[in-house]
Amino acid sequence: MINFSNLDPILHYKLDPGEWGSSAPSSAAFSIGRVSTHEADNISRFKKQAIQKGCYVVSSSVSLNISKQGEYLAATSGKSQVIVYCPKKDENKYYKQLVPNINNQINQLKEQEKYTNNPVQKDEILRKIENLKFQKQTFKAIEQYAKDTINMSLIDFSV
Repeated sequence: MINFSNLDPILHYKLDPGEWGSSAPSSAAFSIGRVSTHEADNISRFKKQAIQKGCYVVSSSVSLNISKQGEYLAATSGKSQVIVYCPKKDENKYYKQLVPNINNQINQLKEQEKYTNNPVQKDEILRKIENLKFQKQTFKAIEQYAKDTINMSLIDFSV
């Protein structure tokens, strides 16, 4: 005898503490739509909060954790992320210190690499240096994007 409830199980969700939205259960068949809608609502809320604070959303992303549930690929959880730039806030003093701090870390790692003979450690150090260089480029790109957007007075807050 086939148990049809095992083919399309009901998934139960929990919200993060303080998170808005519904934690209502969903069948596996509808879970991707339910979780992606919830995460898109989070992005919209983050964008609204940024606008209210006079900030700009530079980037937003949504990721879903997918697993096989019954006969379906189902979204078991999701994550939404927004990168915000606030041009006239004191927090940007911290941002301006990030690039010099990254440069210092890169220089320290280069010095370490000079005195390391172990090839595995050298590879690890070089990987860290490349990651830091990528972070530095990302921060500079965000800053440039924010400057360009402010200069054009055109900001796209669409989802």
